[in-house]
Amino acid sequence: MCNELITLVTTKKTRNSRGFEESKETVRKEIFAEVRSAGVIEKYGAQRTGIDISMIFKVDTDSYKAALSDGKRPDTVEYDGEEYKIHDVRRKGSYKKTEIVCKR
Repeated sequence: MCNELITLVTTKKTRNSRGFEESKETVRKEIFAEVRSAGVIEKYGAQRTGIDISMIFKVDTDSYKAALSDGKRPDTVEYDGEEYKIHDVRRKGSYKKTEIVCKR
């Protein structure tokens, strides 16, 4: 059940004609999610590759697509006063659900 509010944070960088970064813009969009911690198999599988997965947010696929900023994927998720870096985004089960896999 998607009953927790999370914030997807996308950082958009603008560059000048020579390719140098001129400015950064941060876009925040809130969506509802089901929050769960990483399972034992997921956590240990990721640790073998040197990644520490700490949270998984399951969201409605349509809500996730609507929260994209100009088609750019978000960089981080803010939830309960913590910030999590997005490691992977994948569809799980039916195509109506998307999982956002995060590390701290």
